[in-house]
Formats: sequence, structure tokens, C-alpha cells
Amino acid sequence: MSSNKHSIAARLDRIPWTSLHTKLLILLSLGEFFDLYDLIAGGFTVAPIHLYYHVSISTSIFYTIAIFFLGAFIGVILLGYIGDYLGRRTVILINMAIMSLAYLLTPFSPNIYVLGALRFLAGFGAGPEAILVVDIMSTEFFQPSIRGNRLAIAYTIAWLAPLVVAGIAVFVLPTHWQWIFWIGGLGILSIIPLRFMIPESPRWLEVHGKYDEADKIVSKFEEQAIKEGKKLPEPIEVEVIKTKKVPLSDAFKGPYLKRMIMLIIFQFFQAAVYYGFTSLAPTVLYEKGFTFAKSTTMTFVIYTGYFIGSVISIFVIEKLFDRKWQIVTYIILAGIFGVLFGYSKSVALLETTGFLLATFLNLFSNTYHLYMAEILPTRVRAAADGLQYSISRLGTFILLTMLGSILVSLGPSALFLVTFVFSLIVGIDIAILGPKVTGQKVEVVAK
Repeated sequence: MSSNKHSIAARLDRIPWTSLHTKLLILLSLGEFFDLYDLIAGGFTVAPIHLYYHVSISTSIFYTIAIFFLGAFIGVILLGYIGDYLGRRTVILINMAIMSLAYLLTPFSPNIYVLGALRFLAGFGAGPEAILVVDIMSTEFFQPSIRGNRLAIAYTIAWLAPLVVAGIAVFVLPTHWQWIFWIGGLGILSIIPLRFMIPESPRWLEVHGKYDEADKIVSKFEEQAIKEGKKLPEPIEVEVIKTKKVPLSDAFKGPYLKRMIMLIIFQFFQAAVYYGFTSLAPTVLYEKGFTFAKSTTMTFVIYTGYFIGSVISIFVIEKLFDRKWQIVTYIILAGIFGVLFGYSKSVALLETTGFLLATFLNLFSNTYHLYMAEILPTRVRAAADGLQYSISRLGTFILLTMLGSILVSLGPSALFLVTFVFSLIVGIDIAILGPKVTGQKVEVVAK
């Protein structure tokens, strides 16, 4: 079973779901929970920080949210490359420590500039979390027929974070905004020891010529499957290209060039649609004239849509039409509900349109996170995904800065009209340039 007769990739793809997979899924979800916690925390603290440091709303958006994504832009590239060169596990053991340090120090910032520097550092640590820890590790560990479903479950667990942050915000805002960062920092610190329990990616080990190390990890999963009374079918071989280097240039050759162009366009604009709402929703409600207390409780209702959307994705991500067309559908619907949210004035309409917008955003998010990890080869997956995903962070930094100014000067309606245009660009990009992927082996899709 563990002989060199079959490749690691083929053996992984035939292993049925076991308790070891469940344990791994939970461990991956915990880190993403705090990544999402960070993204949501910035949105809730914009208005309190604007009052605390006596700066404008647009300035607070820049130093609290936008600069976080600038740090993430650099973190994704650097740590993503390290993930391909030194291994996935190396990165996931250090990025949480960086996040925790930045979080715990943020409340002590003497001015908005120090706060901005710490938010940059937090973004640097958070940068590779979703792409490397959840997307890539799920893609490289789980078999094709269930990897979409399991990734959706991981994100659903993680998407409890907005509800947790909103719940904390109800009690601490606006005067004690520091507690949002202290609680987050301590939470991140508490899960760092658990990261040592996450094994290295066997696929990464195999393509780097470390078959024996990969064999030990895969053998444990195979033995666990047998122990749980499950059958192991004969592996179906796939071509595995081995390398000891990280040839990032390979991602821009042959069929990958078209995919990278598609992903770069996609990532630059999708982030503005997603984070234009996710990070700014509390501020939008505040700008519409609602009090801190009212806008916080309304945001809590709206953010339940993220969790519901993630739950729905568990059941549809593998069963509806191809993931490519799911992405197109969800992002355009999100853009439409964004416009409706921007023009809404009553509490009922704001909560309804906001809830539906959040729901479709997370159907979109869960689907595209798996999609972008599937269409590139293992040998450059972390670096290439890190590169194109970093574009989303750079795009968010640039466009969120612009959207913050639009929100303040022109209002929510104009902001969401702009994001609707971005959603159309994203949908057309994927429709024309994106390959089909659902249910195929990683090595086949990425060939």
C-alpha cells in the first residue's frame, strides 16, 4: 500500500473520508476563522477610531482597513513563495504569530500612524491564510469528488467570525474598540500550538522529490481508513511533475498564461466588490445616519448572510453547474443586491438586501477559493496562487481607498454602483477565459 508502485497524488485521491481528514479540516478552519475575524474587525472599528484619533472617516478607512490589504499584498507574495520553496507547513507556523503580535499591540497605538503600521503588519501575517492554509491544503489533501464540499465546510466554520465580532461590538463599541483587537490577538495566540498538528502537504513533498516523507503521511491516512472499515480502491495514476525548484515562470507558460491573465483581472476587481461591502457595511450604515448601537445590530443581522451563504455552498458547490458558471452567477447577483442596498433607506430593506448580498458574496467566495487553487500545478500552486491572490490585496488597497472617498463624498449609492460595474467585469472575465473544473483530479485540471 505504501510502496513506490503508485504516486502520492494517486493514493491521496482514492482515500475515503476519515477522522484524520475531519481533524485536519477543523485545524485549517481555525486559522481562517481569525483571518476573517481580522477582515470584519477593521470594518467595525473605522468609526470609533475616526472619533478616537480625531481623523476623518476616509482617513480612518485608509489606516484601519486599506493599509491592512497593502500588508496582505506583500505577505501573500513573500509567504506564498516560501510556501512553495520551504513547504506549506513552514508558512502556517509563522503567519499566525505575526498576526497575534500586531493585534495585541494595536490598542496601544499612540496615533493613527502607528495604528496603520500595526494594521499593515497584521495584513502581512494574514495575507497567505485563506489561499495557502485552506484553499491549497484542502485541494492537495482531499479527493476530487468531495474537496469542494469540504472546503465549503471549512469556510462555513470560519464564517462564524463575523457573528462573533458583531456580538463583541455590540458590547464594546464605540468607546472600548480596543477589546476587539485584544480578544482577537489572544484567540490567535491560543491556536498557534495547534498549527504544529497540521502535516506537510504530501503532494508538495512528492513534487519536491521527498517521497518517503510524503509516504509516511499518506500511509497514516490509509491505515486510518482501513481501521475505520473503509475500502481503498486501486489508485488511478496521474502524471506528477517533480521539481526541486520553484519555477514561477511556469505559471505563465502554455495554457497557464491564459489562466493567469484571467485570475489577475479577476482578483483585482472581485476584491473591491467583496470587501467594498464586507469591510465597509458598518461604516455605510453609520454614514446613512444610524447610531453606533443601531448600525451594529443591523450589521449583525446582515452578516448572518455570510454564514447562511457558506452553509448553502456545502450542498451546491459540487452539485450545481460547473464552478466556473457558479462564480459568474453569484458575483453578478451580488452586484445587483449591492446596488439595492446602496439605495435602500428603511431598516427592513437594508437588512434584507444586505443579507442577500452577503449570502451571494459567500457563495461566490467559497466557490472561487477552490476554483483558483485547482487550475494551477502543484509545483507552483502556492507561489502562483499567492501572486494572483496578492493582486486582490493590492486591488483592495487601491480600490478601497477610492471607495472610501466615494462613500464620504458621493454616498453609498455611488459606491455600490461602482462595485456593480466591477462585478460585471469579474463575471465577463471568468465567462470568457475560465476553464471548467468540477469533479476533476487536480493534476488533470492543472495539466
